[in-house]
Amino acid sequence: MKFFENINNLNEYFNIESRHPLIDIRRFEDLRSLIPMKTEPTVYGFYKISFIQNFNVFMKQGKTKFNGKNGILYFVTPGQKYSCTSTVPWEGYQILIHPDIFKKHLTEKNINAYSFFSYDVNESLLLTKEEENTASFLMNESWDELNNKNDNFSIPIVLSYISILLNTSERFYSRQFDTRKKMCNQLTNDFIKLLTTYYSDRTDQIAQPSVFFFAEKLYVTPNYLSDVVRHYTGKSALNIIHDHIIEEAKLLLMSSSKSVSEISYTLGFEYPTYFSRLFKKKTTISPSEFRKSVKSI
Repeated sequence: MKFFENINNLNEYFNIESRHPLIDIRRFEDLRSLIPMKTEPTVYGFYKISFIQNFNVFMKQGKTKFNGKNGILYFVTPGQKYSCTSTVPWEGYQILIHPDIFKKHLTEKNINAYSFFSYDVNESLLLTKEEENTASFLMNESWDELNNKNDNFSIPIVLSYISILLNTSERFYSRQFDTRKKMCNQLTNDFIKLLTTYYSDRTDQIAQPSVFFFAEKLYVTPNYLSDVVRHYTGKSALNIIHDHIIEEAKLLLMSSSKSVSEISYTLGFEYPTYFSRLFKKKTTISPSEFRKSVKSI
């Protein structure tokens, strides 16, 4: 597995001149003789945005296959393992952004705030024709500004284009969740079902339920699961998990003689103080106060 700590390292590997140490924008057609159509697993120390206009393979989510016939956008976050295989040379653009650039240039929204950077490639954004045109325009303007203008205004202007691209990508993902309503609803329902039976189905040592646990069971990334669940329920997956834990806690407080500490361990909390803090945050009273209020009725 290869690791490239910064953009200069990557460009030196492919013998490419760096335009800027913290940001790089390339057209795939200019890289065809340099980058193989099949790459081994690679980890970057920076963000990667790829817009592929002639994406030529099927992606599978669950039991459903999708064809990105109008092009796709996919995002890679620092530290995420990435590899790709293509049967034809790609057309489109690639943007590389090192997180240090945001220490010097503040944009409307920092790049690490966009959850889709932690999605898997099979959770990529499959664009409509109109969306493809928008992405193509913003990518081309960014590329032209960085490669042809290159003055003191260029980096802020490029980051503004990228900010628009990322904000519109959030809109595009919302549209994609809607157009795949059946599949996304099923994912949400499967998550709720697994959560509902979490404590009764566990035969091993109980751990506090987590978004990561359910995402792994459902073969999606944690951020993708949470975003889909939020889209269809208005709540994040973590918030729903916490609500379920509190309901389970209330039942135990009302029906069992276990101490608050014992109940916290039963629910998977390593420390009773964490359980009590969550319970009070959700109900405004402590577990002991809740138990007393129920007994007084």
